[in-house]
Amino acid sequence: MAATRNIVIYQGDTYVHELRLKNSSNTAINISGRTYTGQIRKKRNSDTTAATFTSEITDAANGVVLMSLTASNTASITSGTYVYDFQEVNGTTVTTLITGCVIVTGK
Repeated sequence: MAATRNIVIYQGDTYVHELRLKNSSNTAINISGRTYTGQIRKKRNSDTTAATFTSEITDAANGVVLMSLTASNTASITSGTYVYDFQEVNGTTVTTLITGCVIVTGK
């Protein structure tokens, strides 16, 4: 089951969130060879994305991955409330890791 975390993003700011993936025994998962993707949408069932997160594995052996948006990405999102998800692809298995609401606040 995906974790839920609501986030606030300010237009024109860089947004970075670090995830540390662990198993049920609270031990880091080696995420070598896995890929990650995430999107922000106005509604969960929308085919249109407001933004796409960039992902970067910074410590595969210890399960550390960053999801981020550049300042230019966030500047192009209209103020309002959205939903997002961030998924892992491991071979043919796709798992939603984190999801929630996004409040985009204008500057």
